[in-house]
Amino acid sequence: MSEHPVFALATDLLAILDELKISYMLIGGVSVRFWALPRPTYDLDVTVSADESQLQALFIRLEKEGYVIPDDVRRGWRDTLAGMKKFAVRKFIARDSWRVDVFLVTTEYQQSAFSRRKTAKLLGKDVWTIGPEDLVLHKLVAGRERDLADVGEILALTRDMDLAYLRKWAGVLGVADGLEERLRRAGLAT
Repeated sequence: MSEHPVFALATDLLAILDELKISYMLIGGVSVRFWALPRPTYDLDVTVSADESQLQALFIRLEKEGYVIPDDVRRGWRDTLAGMKKFAVRKFIARDSWRVDVFLVTTEYQQSAFSRRKTAKLLGKDVWTIGPEDLVLHKLVAGRERDLADVGEILALTRDMDLAYLRKWAGVLGVADGLEERLRRAGLAT
C-alpha cells in the first residue's frame, strides 16, 4: 500500500476514533482500493455512529491533532447528501489541505450499511470499511464521473454482489435507474 499522505491521515483519524470508542467505517476513494482497482484520492470519507456528546469529544481531540473544525459544525450544523447527514473538517499537512467528510449514521439505510461493514488492511492495520454493495450505492448517489467509473470496476471485480440488496436500497436512495444501467454494462442485469 502506498505511503500517500491520505493513508497516513486515515490511520491517524481511525486511531482517534478507536481511542474515543466511536464506531466507524471508511467510505469513498480510500475504500475503493479494497473492492476495485486502486486510484488516487485526495480526501477522506468516513461514516461514524456517534451521539452529539461523542462528536463534541471528537472535535476536541481532532483540534489537538491540528484539524480545523468550522464553528457552525461545532454548533451542530450538518449538510445532507441523499438524506444522509454529514459535515467536513480539514487538516493541513505540509502545504496541503486535506478534507475529511464525516457521515453520521442517522438513516435506516446507513444503519443497514453499517451493519454490513467489513474489515480490511490499511498500512498493515485492520480497519472497518464499507462493503462493496454499499460502496456501489454511495458512489451512485455521488454520481460524479469518477464515482460511476468506480461502480463499474467494483461490479466487474466483485462478482458475488447481493443484487436484491442493491436494488432495494437503490430504489430508496433514488438511484435505481443508474444501478440498472451499471448492472447492464457489467453483464449482471437479470
